[in-house]
Order: sequence, then C-alpha cells, then structure tokens
Amino acid sequence: MIRLLYPLIISMAIIPEADKHLENLQSVAQTTRMTVKNIKDGMDGFHSNVMDFYRIINEEKYKRI
Repeated sequence: MIRLLYPLIISMAIIPEADKHLENLQSVAQTTRMTVKNIKDGMDGFHSNVMDFYRIINEEKYKRI
C-alpha cells in the first residue's frame, strides 16, 4: 500500500501550490474526524440514556408484581 503512495508523493512535489492543496485536504480530514467523533459520542450517549430508561422501566414493572 505504501509503495503505491510514492508516485503520488513525487507528483505532489511537482505540482505548483501543492502545499496549499494539502493544507485544504488536512482541514477537510480534521473536520471529518471531528464530525465522526461527535456523532459517535452522541450515539453512545443516546444508547446509555436508553439503557438507563429501560432499566428504570423494568424496575418499576417488577415493583408492581
């Protein structure tokens, strides 16, 4: 896999303003990473709240019996 990147790296060195393009790509990658992290954290929090709610409902159900 790494060997396939060598031609890309060499061609990027030849392209004018490659640094600017790489900075833009880095910014997009960081934004995507943070978005995925936020979505994952939100889903984990939702799952935790649902499990707590389910536990409370079950406790109430068994208290009535």
